[in-house]
Amino acid sequence: MHYMTSLVNAAPPLAAFTFVMAITPGPNNFMLLSSGARFGMRRTAAHLLGVTSGFLGIVLIAYAGVGTLIEAYPIFKSALTVACVLYLAWLGYQLLREGFAREAIADASAGTEWTSPPLTWLQAALFQLVNPKGWGAAVAAVGIVARNVLPPASRLLLLLAVTAAIIPPCTVAWALFGAGLRPFLRVRWIHLTFNVSMATLILITAWWMAGPLLHSGVTPP
Repeated sequence: MHYMTSLVNAAPPLAAFTFVMAITPGPNNFMLLSSGARFGMRRTAAHLLGVTSGFLGIVLIAYAGVGTLIEAYPIFKSALTVACVLYLAWLGYQLLREGFAREAIADASAGTEWTSPPLTWLQAALFQLVNPKGWGAAVAAVGIVARNVLPPASRLLLLLAVTAAIIPPCTVAWALFGAGLRPFLRVRWIHLTFNVSMATLILITAWWMAGPLLHSGVTPP
């Protein structure tokens, strides 16, 4: 009875926190929105699976204590932030280049392939390792379950179960929103506007993440 009470007390705050972190805008969701619009849901499936499995991986690492170490020493978190910012900057550049490339615009108007492929499962999973928002969420989630008197194995199972239940619907929602825009991208100016808009959002995200490093030498919360 005491075990079930502890489980019931731990699950709602963990689920609410995970939902907020998963559904709010961030690097993963902007990338999924872009992928859904450019490639459709079928070709974005590997990307979706990579986000969920990658985050499950960092939850495991955070639970083992490595996540707390990264949060405790700014140099480690700064290195992750730099890697994430560089990748997002490269991705934004690719979107801008594709948007302004005459060949890409012509292909989009004809309904043919885009110039760059969607992310693979491995690429999406590895990106989670350099995503500071993911590390912060994983460490905070571990802290939420640590407040309860559940056995260690039960805490870990609860973390993994809640993550596996909540992350996929949230990421799918962003990809579906992008896929809903897909028919409109056959119009050249809409295609160009979309690419520029998505590149701008991704570059703004990269700039926001890099800002604290540039001004004070610490990573964003």
